Amino acid sequence: MKARNLLFVLLLFTPLLAPVHGQEVPSIFLYVNDLTDPPSLLSGERDLIEELCLEVDQETSAEVAVLVVNTTQPLGIDLFAVRTFEENGLGKRELDNGVLVLVSTDERQWRVEVGYGLEGVLNDAKVGSIGRATLSVGFETGDLYGGIYDATLAIGQEIVDNYAPPGGSPLGIPSLFEIDWRVVAVAVIIFIAIAVLTGGRSIVLIGSVLRRKGFGGGRSGGGGAKG
Repeated sequence: MKARNLLFVLLLFTPLLAPVHGQEVPSIFLYVNDLTDPPSLLSGERDLIEELCLEVDQETSAEVAVLVVNTTQPLGIDLFAVRTFEENGLGKRELDNGVLVLVSTDERQWRVEVGYGLEGVLNDAKVGSIGRATLSVGFETGDLYGGIYDATLAIGQEIVDNYAPPGGSPLGIPSLFEIDWRVVAVAVIIFIAIAVLTGGRSIVLIGSVLRRKGFGGGRSGGGGAKG
């Protein structure tokens, strides 16, 4: 009976752990997603970029996401950026104050996608200027981390200096730290089940299940720039 109940729990939550096949754009999370193989960013480099994004989120509620991939094919970088932005819901709900900094290493291309709520702050000309001065230089010099860091810093500074969310919008506690009790409950059940089956070797799995929450907005303004 005990084994049967355990099997039921595993079958019940298998869809939450199973990979999505045939997905043309990735699921991304707050804030930095390096999906390249081999990784383009060291863990310490990723952490430093995430600190910038977190600070922007805390001060303004705007969400800057960084995504590094090997390629954006078959969609191409423009459609890939728009679909990634919208399907992952970048920015706070109802504010659409998200920014996607997309870098494709094999294609040596970049694109910055801007949500509706930030178009007045990050217009196409400004974003293009930032990208050419940072991301394009990063490709030219071979310092991709430096280019991404500088681009994130410049974009974040523009937001902090010039963006004020509508009145009543929550500040100071980004969605990174919101507690979703349903996720917690599922994680506890999975942790117990997997711990029994693996003799306690389930810490890595639970770390991925409890990965930071994603975004809540989702409307790209169609603006931005690429290079």
